[in-house]
Amino acid sequence: MSWRILLNQASDDLDRLDEEDRQAVARELMEWVEVGPPRGTRREIAGVELFQDLLRSGFEVVYLVNEAAPYIAILRIRRLTTD
Repeated sequence: MSWRILLNQASDDLDRLDEEDRQAVARELMEWVEVGPPRGTRREIAGVELFQDLLRSGFEVVYLVNEAAPYIAILRIRRLTTD
């Protein structure tokens, strides 16, 4: 099965990154096309099941999954800080 990855609101987050970071995030998300998302931390907000995972590049992604389609909708991309 191949998964589609949709950026939704996260396209603005991706646009704010420099080219190197944008490519790193894109490479890691493209790995999900074949195997699907890791489905890390699960949260339910207003009846919607959301997942949150940390990419190897140090960016956190929040997304939802539709098994029937199948697609992954990326809702947010942000760099985690160590402050």
